[in-house]
Amino acid sequence: MTTGPELLLVLANLGRPRRPSGAAAAYAEPILPDVTVASVQLAEVLDRPVAEADLPDLRRLQRAAFHAAEAMLGGEAPDCAEINALAAGSTAHVELVATDGVARRQLVWIDTSLAAALARRLVDELDALETDRFRWCARPECDLLIYDTTRSRTRRWHAEDPCGWRERQRLHRTRQSTSDGSLAG
Repeated sequence: MTTGPELLLVLANLGRPRRPSGAAAAYAEPILPDVTVASVQLAEVLDRPVAEADLPDLRRLQRAAFHAAEAMLGGEAPDCAEINALAAGSTAHVELVATDGVARRQLVWIDTSLAAALARRLVDELDALETDRFRWCARPECDLLIYDTTRSRTRRWHAEDPCGWRERQRLHRTRQSTSDGSLAG
């Protein structure tokens, strides 16, 4: 099964308006405003909290990911310079490891910063990205990006709750008003 570009989606969707289930109106969070909020915003892709020194490069990476996503959705090649510049802080060396009596080579990565580690991961995700699976949520009021990992490639919403059920509810109401109008005429 295809796994998605989790980091790309998190970064590209930061700051986009959201209307969670139960919320009266959509709201947009500031993008990586401080270490506490940044740690929460990036929690699903990080294994450690964000430090103050990480914020400038993380903001650069977020902007680069957002622009890469926009370019790909527009059918264009992304500008790789900023992502590559941030990923340059990651280097690897080869080590020989023995597991169950079998010797294998293993790449060991050394990242000079949190942004370098994430930029390296973003490079890997963009390399494996199937662009025809990458799209906007189909609910017109939603501005979030999705990556369709379904076998049939039929995923339409970024999440079932709220977008899936809200869109089905809207379609049901539209059908009801159309059928009510045709019965009255």
